Amino acid sequence: MKRRLLLLSLLPALLLAAWLTSFLKTGGLHTALQLSSRALGIKVPRPEDMQSPLTTAAGFKVLRYYSAISGPRGLAYSPAGLIVSSSSEGGVYRLIDSDRDGSAERHITIIDKLKRPTGLAIHNNWLYIAETDAIGRIAYNPLNGTTQGRYQRIIHKLPIGGNHWRRVIHFGPDGWLYLAIGSSCNVCIEDDPRRGTIMRFHADGSAGEIVATGLRNSAGFDWAPWNAQLYATDNGRDWLGDDEPPDELNHITHGSFYGWPYSNGFGKVDPDYGDHSSKPSQQGNPPAHGFRPHNAALGIIFNRSSKLPPDYQRSAFVALHGSWNRSTPDGYKVVSLHWNEDGSIVEKDLLTGFLTPKGRILGRPAELAQSEDGSLYISDDHADTLYRLYPTNSPAK
Repeated sequence: MKRRLLLLSLLPALLLAAWLTSFLKTGGLHTALQLSSRALGIKVPRPEDMQSPLTTAAGFKVLRYYSAISGPRGLAYSPAGLIVSSSSEGGVYRLIDSDRDGSAERHITIIDKLKRPTGLAIHNNWLYIAETDAIGRIAYNPLNGTTQGRYQRIIHKLPIGGNHWRRVIHFGPDGWLYLAIGSSCNVCIEDDPRRGTIMRFHADGSAGEIVATGLRNSAGFDWAPWNAQLYATDNGRDWLGDDEPPDELNHITHGSFYGWPYSNGFGKVDPDYGDHSSKPSQQGNPPAHGFRPHNAALGIIFNRSSKLPPDYQRSAFVALHGSWNRSTPDGYKVVSLHWNEDGSIVEKDLLTGFLTPKGRILGRPAELAQSEDGSLYISDDHADTLYRLYPTNSPAK
């Protein structure tokens, strides 16, 4: 009887220990654990102290930054906190790191009830949000995170539906708002000329024009800080086998055509639509760099921090979301691209471990943002997690 009473008295403590152990092993709800630990006087390990399958390039460390938003995708950094969009939740959120320990404890909703929001951009005290069918903005103070007034849609009636419904936006060094609109299909001739393009608009949404065409799905783009040249990722078509065609990094120039749907990769004629081409020029401009086929190159951001190792001063970072229809999964990592003086580009692994040696998918990097201290924020819409990759010569917090 005494033994039974002893076991019953210990049961709450045993259950609590099991609960803590389970969540620490999986890395889930770290924020809740931190809050609970303060109330209970229990010290919970920081995310970077927990066992992680992720491996970084030399000179970097990674930690789990936040894990309480479903399907985090678009990112924009502001001093008041990282801003995150969730297409599945229809919301845009600001993350709060109150104790400045290098990981966020909670988030607040900036705006919700949006239509599949993805792209985010901050410009002249406005937060711009790319919904699937419109671009809107709300007055935003990046220093304290407050908004003012109502959210207003300034670009309407974007093409909807189809395979590529996410919209990506960024402001260029010319002050124009750039927008990528992916194709409606795997491979086809579009009815809407805005499909498969990069466009640009004045900051108020007026004077829209097409910048470049023949881009199947440019899910990320940015400008090299050393020459203000625009580069965009592009996802190659499907169903040509495991090893065709490569995903692309294109050097975007105004008025240029980049091949889709008539040619793929480095000028290879498309087997389905190549005979529709009436001009040799419809092979399109060749890529500046080719990624492995079906790696799904999404977000790209150029390094703008002097705090990274010297090898990264002329570099960009690209999120490879990973293949969905290869016989053997591939991608699922973040890579760095390094520009040599002759213009050639070298690709290196930066953050790996999202795909196990046995082919288990642990995460899918999607979008990227960078803060002033050189930290790189990475969204993972598969594991519902945001990561912070930072140089080892900087503190974790």
